[in-house]
Amino acid sequence: MTRKLYYEDAYLREASAKVLEVRDNALLLDQTIFYPTGGGQPHDRGTINGVDVLDVYKDDAGNVWHVVAEPERFKPNDEVELKIDWDYRYRLMRIHTAMHLLEHVLNLVLPGEWKLYGSGMSVEKGRYDILYPENVNQWKEQIIETFNRLVDEGGEMRIWWEGETRYTQIRDFEIIPCGGTHVRDIREIGHLKKFKRSSLGKGKQRLEIWLED
Repeated sequence: MTRKLYYEDAYLREASAKVLEVRDNALLLDQTIFYPTGGGQPHDRGTINGVDVLDVYKDDAGNVWHVVAEPERFKPNDEVELKIDWDYRYRLMRIHTAMHLLEHVLNLVLPGEWKLYGSGMSVEKGRYDILYPENVNQWKEQIIETFNRLVDEGGEMRIWWEGETRYTQIRDFEIIPCGGTHVRDIREIGHLKKFKRSSLGKGKQRLEIWLED
């Protein structure tokens, strides 16, 4: 199984690896810093020996495959240099951690229970689709104020494994199973720049957030 260096240190930007297999246009490496698409988080961008990485995915065995622009330049046993697009990764780390913090804020601010039934993220924004009977815009300013206050206070993002399950927790907030990459401290998230609520039908709402640069 591929050694997943992004779990050992999410701040690694470069690393060396060995090509184990070349299959069609994808490389299997002994270890990688490239996060594969999963858990709502897009795959990393970057290069292997200067060749663009177009896609990164994980197979059923837990191996990470790297789809590259010029697979003919690689063969098994090659030693290669990996470089991720750090600005892109770091923006994803910030928005992913922000989504976890937003979950805590919604639990603090919204009266009664809400239910998450969909989510997504990009480097531009994060999205939660929730079930809640009242218009969340009633609490928009409180949500923004609470989120930004907690960011200013800061707090460690703790990450640990229990068997095959990876858990995350900000400070002493909710424990959330998650396989994504995160910042070390929520101060790194930055403030909310924009919060938008839209209706998806009766009792269904989409909440979107944008962070300050």
